[in-house]
Amino acid sequence: MKVWASRRREDGAALADALPVVDGASLLELLVVEVTLEGNRRPAKVARLQQIGQPRILAQLLLPKLVKLQGWNLVLSGIEEVKEGAGRPRGVAQTWVCRLWVPDNAIGFRVKDTCQNGAPIPKSGIRDSSGTRGKLVVATDYVTSLHRHTLCAEVHHHQISTFPAGRLVDCHVEWMSDETFELGGLRVWDAHGDRPQRLERAGWLCEVDVKERELTKAEARRLR
Repeated sequence: MKVWASRRREDGAALADALPVVDGASLLELLVVEVTLEGNRRPAKVARLQQIGQPRILAQLLLPKLVKLQGWNLVLSGIEEVKEGAGRPRGVAQTWVCRLWVPDNAIGFRVKDTCQNGAPIPKSGIRDSSGTRGKLVVATDYVTSLHRHTLCAEVHHHQISTFPAGRLVDCHVEWMSDETFELGGLRVWDAHGDRPQRLERAGWLCEVDVKERELTKAEARRLR
């Protein structure tokens, strides 16, 4: 995703005012990927800021966690490695506050299920799905079925409604590319009849949704 990114900490300490993550940089590309870190054979998740169209890493967060997403604003927290001289890098807390770049005709997000009945959906099925269009919000909430506060994602139709069109609880970011990202989590199925309440694996593929252009009169006539 293309973002303007600022940071809220310096060497682990909170800043009074946010500063650019990369001095002198404007629009950057934000990615969340799995890599094999130096000295660790196991894959680890990292968030990276790099120049658009170039694989040059300008900043990196280890163990990134999605903190909040509202409107076009996204917040990630994680561990930033600080190198001092020839010694081993130290890990300190860091938070990135990012504003997503979106087209002028962007109206929200299109969200597609990546799991059905707890099982992953084949990529072809996800691709062919129309998904749910609306506003995407990710924030911390108390989940009764888990008996604790946790991160929750909700998608709301553009029309005013009492309940969300979909909800993920205990959610996290699986990965993020230049145009899409995936959220993973759990779906809560309420008790019904003799079936108790249950929680199943769930996930969403998310992409920016744009307002469709209205057909001209000539185009409409050709479709008749």
